[in-house]
Amino acid sequence: MQPSPRGLKKDVISACRILSHKRLVEGFGHVSARIPDSELFILTPRIGLALVTEKELLTINFDGAVVEGNYPAPSETWLHTSIMRSKPTVNAITRIHGRVANMFSVTDRKLEPVHNHGSFFYGGVPVFHTPDLITTQALGDQVVQTLEDKPALLLRGNGQVTVGRSVPEAVMMAIYLEEAAEMLYGALQIGKPIPLTARESVHRQVEALPPVDLERAWSFFKNRAESR
Repeated sequence: MQPSPRGLKKDVISACRILSHKRLVEGFGHVSARIPDSELFILTPRIGLALVTEKELLTINFDGAVVEGNYPAPSETWLHTSIMRSKPTVNAITRIHGRVANMFSVTDRKLEPVHNHGSFFYGGVPVFHTPDLITTQALGDQVVQTLEDKPALLLRGNGQVTVGRSVPEAVMMAIYLEEAAEMLYGALQIGKPIPLTARESVHRQVEALPPVDLERAWSFFKNRAESR
């Protein structure tokens, strides 16, 4: 069952609170969600995600223009627009600033999985090597090419992007991405990390986030963030 625009807005606000609670955003960052059967998506405005409310959310078309809403759009609206327009299976995007994942964007060390929750990032998380903000269609289209079919992308020295088939999935990819970075960074302090193989990653993905556990995790993190 497809979520209604009202339901999507509630999910976007929940995502904002979760990402803020997990300190994956602090003042800067944004979240978007595709409106089903349309060329429109919901996007958070230029307001800190811990503070934004439903009435402040924007509706954006595939030309990157605001069609509903009275608040300034993020400077990186084209990042969301290009991904939404080019990847019809992507229904939600987070733009975050995980501190440990950011370290891997400014070194030659590949961020690859070493534990179950990191299995979604098998092969390494791609890096968009241009440090510019994604403020143009050209840069947005380059991000799409770098992302390919991966669930996450590192922006060199400037945070990360995660995508999902739903808002909860995109948020969990954001949480798991930073967790994968922390695990790998910690392992590097002790010895030589042992990355998951392709076969291990496929099996771990099935175990790590089946639909029932995606709902379980989403409910847990939402409750934790909203009960602060």
